Amino acid sequence: MVMVKGIGLILWLLVIPCCIGLLPVRWVPKKKRTVGLVFAGGYFIMLSLCWLVTVPCILLVKYYSFRTMSAWFTAVSLLAAAAGIGLTVWNFRQDRCFFLRPEVNLFGMPAEVKLGWLLFFLLIFWQLYKAFTMASFDGDDAEYVAQSLVTQQSETMYLIKPYTGGTTSLDIRHSLAVMPIWVAFIGRKTGIHTTVLAHSILPFLLIPLTYTVYYGIGSHLLKKKREYLPAFMVIMALLQLFGNVSIYTNETFFLTRTWQGKAVAANFVIPATIWLMLWIFDGGNGRESVPRPVGKRKAGVPGESFRPLGGGRWKDTGKQPQAGLWALLCMVNMTAGVCTSMGAFLNVILVAAAAFWLMLAERKFSILVKAGLVCIPNVIYMVLYLFLHV
Repeated sequence: MVMVKGIGLILWLLVIPCCIGLLPVRWVPKKKRTVGLVFAGGYFIMLSLCWLVTVPCILLVKYYSFRTMSAWFTAVSLLAAAAGIGLTVWNFRQDRCFFLRPEVNLFGMPAEVKLGWLLFFLLIFWQLYKAFTMASFDGDDAEYVAQSLVTQQSETMYLIKPYTGGTTSLDIRHSLAVMPIWVAFIGRKTGIHTTVLAHSILPFLLIPLTYTVYYGIGSHLLKKKREYLPAFMVIMALLQLFGNVSIYTNETFFLTRTWQGKAVAANFVIPATIWLMLWIFDGGNGRESVPRPVGKRKAGVPGESFRPLGGGRWKDTGKQPQAGLWALLCMVNMTAGVCTSMGAFLNVILVAAAAFWLMLAERKFSILVKAGLVCIPNVIYMVLYLFLHV
């Protein structure tokens, strides 16, 4: 039984999200096609799909809404994962050079850099160990974790008071932030009690997932001085360890309320927004030069269309595809609403402010237009929230 639950966790928390994360890779610049992007991107897409499936079930299905949502979300997730695998196979057949870069390659690194990475991984291990052995319980768990449990037991969503177990009308305040429903879904698929899942298992997923985003930010900021990247990651880990200067800091939420939607929004979604904005506007609105040989075509050599001319001349191919990054930014915006209703509003403000100043810096109005397009789901979210409250 334990083995079956373990297989279920690996399938639904690792395999399926990573397969889903393969979907946008073709439309991402080659230098940014990393394992970390696939891992984090898979969760952005998966949680966005969860919102698109769950909210209609909440509003339109009166009886056994969770059972209906579970069936539909299972089908949609498996279909998206299959599409990600199929698209990757097709991409590889078209281009033998299509691959994902590893996040950290320890081979050939100086000893001090390896020591820095070792220290960072020890800090991560310490955080995971403490998160598991000293799990924190707070008053919000009476809402978040109990909501997941009552959803499983009643087969309904947001129609049972988690505090008393009595029936109530639709809880509009929390019904659009469907993070507890996703936890209930994972618990249903793996057969693990939602309390155990939230307090003892999800930190092993969400903590490394957050550091994947911090790594993406650091790799961009230090792309010309990669030897300082482990020091950057060590500093980030130390800030999380010693950031408990108040019960309201995001570091406190990160290690003591890891499974709650607002903790995910503060530590995962908002940094991911910054990460993607940095990548999208890398070097002038996404212009990324990739060397490519110029000359006559080679016949019968997969993945190599040209051979270099005399003197080793190379051609700058100009802009790399950015549509995948914009699509992921849209998914990040939706994920903010999955975590907390306030997150849907705050993330739009962050994207709008960044896009406005980038538009002025680049003198391109199209930047503001693209940023507006990726915020459309959040605008719909906020309009729906206001409409349901009237």
